[in-house]
Amino acid sequence: MTTETAEYPSLYRTIYARRMSWNFTDRPVSKSVIERMLDAAVWAPNHRLTEPWRFVILEKDSPARIQASELAREAIIQRTGNEERAEAGRSKVLDPPYVMYVYCVPGPDDETTRENYAAVCCAAQNISLAGAAEGLAVTWETGGVTRHEGLNAVLGAEDDWALVTMLLIGFPGDVPRARRTAVSNFSRWFGPDDDCPPEES
Repeated sequence: MTTETAEYPSLYRTIYARRMSWNFTDRPVSKSVIERMLDAAVWAPNHRLTEPWRFVILEKDSPARIQASELAREAIIQRTGNEERAEAGRSKVLDPPYVMYVYCVPGPDDETTRENYAAVCCAAQNISLAGAAEGLAVTWETGGVTRHEGLNAVLGAEDDWALVTMLLIGFPGDVPRARRTAVSNFSRWFGPDDDCPPEES
């Protein structure tokens, strides 16, 4: 499904234009742009105002970035034994202008912890949309490159923080096409004259 966006306000155009990319150009991204994206992140919905998000930002060629890339490689080797995939995972962490790890702090109980995780997902989406508004691609990564047991120590993350996503940020080298199934396939409306579904006996 494609969406014509010219008639929509700018927010809608940004939502429909947002894409992930695995191919970034060498064009540098200003640190001030990343800071604006982070400012947008913390305006995500957050029940109880727990502010559960934690962001770790790795600039290109930083020692932490290099260490994280080696851990990504090791994690893939441990899981698959595939050297080619491991090198690709290492490059995935090394190559983008910025890599950001987005963590969630747990709450005092299961309910709050779930709410916190949802809030951090919303914060990461704000980063994605802000990036799209800046002309950037923001790629979510939750695969093997994020699953090395030593990653938290390299990033200075607390043991009880939950990693929500690793974000790869930069100017896209391509603009992947995307589609979505019409939302009518997933929606149920109830009007004033509609009865509730019968309860199962």
